[in-house]
Amino acid sequence: MNTNVALLILASLLATPLAWLLPRRWGLDAVVAVTALTLALLSPFSALWMTAAIASAALAMKLGDAFSRRGLFASLGAAGLLAALVLSRSRVDVLWIGGAYFTLRILHVLFDWWMGRLAAPGVARLVRYNFFLPVLATGPINRIQHFERQSERRRWDPSAFYTGAERALFGLAQATVLGVWLISHVERAVAGATREWPPFLQDWSVSVIDWIQLYLNFAGLSSVALGLSLMMGLRLEENFNSPWTATNLIAFWTRWHMTLSFWCRDYVFNPVTALTRSPLAGLAAAMLAIALWHEISTYYLFWALWQVTGIVITRGWRTWSANRHPDLPTATLWSRILGPIAVLGWLSLARPTLAHVFGIAPL
Repeated sequence: MNTNVALLILASLLATPLAWLLPRRWGLDAVVAVTALTLALLSPFSALWMTAAIASAALAMKLGDAFSRRGLFASLGAAGLLAALVLSRSRVDVLWIGGAYFTLRILHVLFDWWMGRLAAPGVARLVRYNFFLPVLATGPINRIQHFERQSERRRWDPSAFYTGAERALFGLAQATVLGVWLISHVERAVAGATREWPPFLQDWSVSVIDWIQLYLNFAGLSSVALGLSLMMGLRLEENFNSPWTATNLIAFWTRWHMTLSFWCRDYVFNPVTALTRSPLAGLAAAMLAIALWHEISTYYLFWALWQVTGIVITRGWRTWSANRHPDLPTATLWSRILGPIAVLGWLSLARPTLAHVFGIAPL
């Protein structure tokens, strides 16, 4: 966990009393003010970026309604948001905070407005939705409809407050004690044990540890964000659902970083599948979106193809097994044991395969 994330967590803790001590209608506005101040101090460019993104999206929706051209103005707004995200990836000399998350949040609002599922929320609602400090840096990519329902239902509940505090504390321990301290010891032990192994197998073992560390860090910080949100009275969407108990790759991607997976399902997979009438095209587009959201590079382009291949193989295997053994239970003891191992094996195999077989290494 880097210093900026730690400062954002600390600022969220400082904002929590304001959310409850002020009159109820002003509580979340106080959180907005603390968020804006914190973001301006840590990353002024990110503060300007998010402000401009909100303003441009609100303007696009206002013009779209005024001229009855929602599709045109939603497309223009989305293009501008995506261009800004791509541009931020090219400026590594600038500290960016939360851009990948608030870009998808604002795109979600634009797309739902375009499809008639949401009335244009206006600047004030967009500011309250996006300038919510606990989820700024690490997600989840929560939806505005759920956020506003939770905001309306906000009531002081000591039990929920203490549950949120407990979750945030355990999440912090997961990210730091397990994800940093323990994993560093495991990495040294594995490096020593695999010193004489071929480079491919050494990289594979490192990739296995990296996936486990990524889960410990990311799921831990997601728990911190959700715990802090609950302390402020909002129960937001979950981001992880025991992904390492998934018995196949398809189940894994419905349990891992769920708010991103569901965002890509709703706004990439479903539209592309409907347009092309090809679930494979929708799957490829969704995985490509997930990959490029993480990093715009040749490596992640092929990483997306690797995941698509794994899902296609998984689907084919499940169909073959169901046809060949229709009476066999889908979840057996062996599948619950070997399935997660196979999932971790496939996921971690991507990096050494791309690097050693195809000569494509991550940036």
